[in-house]
Amino acid sequence: MKLLATDICRLVVETGLAAVNHGLYDEADSIRLAMPHLTENTHARKIVEATLLLGMGHTEAATSLLRNDHSEEAGMLRRLINSMHVQQSRRIC
Repeated sequence: MKLLATDICRLVVETGLAAVNHGLYDEADSIRLAMPHLTENTHARKIVEATLLLGMGHTEAATSLLRNDHSEEAGMLRRLINSMHVQQSRRIC
């Protein structure tokens, strides 16, 4: 399958990030599922997918997707996930 033009793909990905930020989870998930058609860059795709999953509240799925990724971006997302767990545990106590 031929990929769309790079600028269109970038715009669709940015729209997905904006969608999750505004609580449009169904739309964000549709874009997440289309990610293999939007980029051939496996690393970038995983980072964006993990970001979308995290924004939709699927921290375990995001963590799983980041497993074995030692990049700076993955590390930043893991720190964010860890800080979310710390905040949730403080609310419980």
